Amino acid sequence: MKRLLALAVAGAVALGIAATPALAAPKANKASAAQLAAMAKAVQTSPVAGMNQVPTSNYAVRNGMVYAGSSYWGKVSIASRSDTFQGATAVLVRPAGGSAWTVVDVGTSEVGCGVVPVGVAAAFNLGGATCGIGDGYMAAPQSLKNPTLTGYQLTMRFFNYLNPQNQSKLEAFLADGFLIQRANNTAANKAQYLANHPTYNDAVLRVDNANYGDGLLTVGGVNWQTTVPNTYVPVLFTYAWVDGAWQLLSFARFAASTTLPAPPGP
Repeated sequence: MKRLLALAVAGAVALGIAATPALAAPKANKASAAQLAAMAKAVQTSPVAGMNQVPTSNYAVRNGMVYAGSSYWGKVSIASRSDTFQGATAVLVRPAGGSAWTVVDVGTSEVGCGVVPVGVAAAFNLGGATCGIGDGYMAAPQSLKNPTLTGYQLTMRFFNYLNPQNQSKLEAFLADGFLIQRANNTAANKAQYLANHPTYNDAVLRVDNANYGDGLLTVGGVNWQTTVPNTYVPVLFTYAWVDGAWQLLSFARFAASTTLPAPPGP
């Protein structure tokens, strides 16, 4: 795809998300004011195409659209306000279970090609059926027989990769748009987290819920380390199917507790 000439792309996230059943006329709805504001914030803070390095006074985020077939996909126009910045289009995804958006591609043409499902590409006028991901292109499973088990296995893999000897595996496992949000209201992107992350030699995890759809797997539960007795940390992970494999897209840690919360009821 054609990239912004002034903004070098350093590995944009390519979410190989399974295509939904073909629709006769895929549609997109106008984003609400709240949705547009959330997508604008995601664009302003995204490392994709170096947007987080561009002064926000140089552009305006407009014309927000949300895919009618799944509210997890969005598109915005980035209108130039400066002679030094070239206008563009951004495609975003909203991990299931959250309200925050993540930018997956930015460019001036063929944006989202090889990234979004064919229905999304058609609805957003990104290039039609020849642009999006079809069922045969590294598609994520149409369904997971046991999302809870898959979520548990992926999260324990993440904990294992936090050991120093697995740094290269951790780097590959984290999506380019990875973001962690901590209970103390601090956050870190992929580069920041790789430079400074904890080591979990004895992490224990309980998965309370797992939801799968549109190539995104959200896992909620509780983890604790035996080195900190009787301390439990509620956690939320979102995994995305990227280039034929699962990657960790986001990770939230909530306030630690000395009381183990009960799992959700039936």
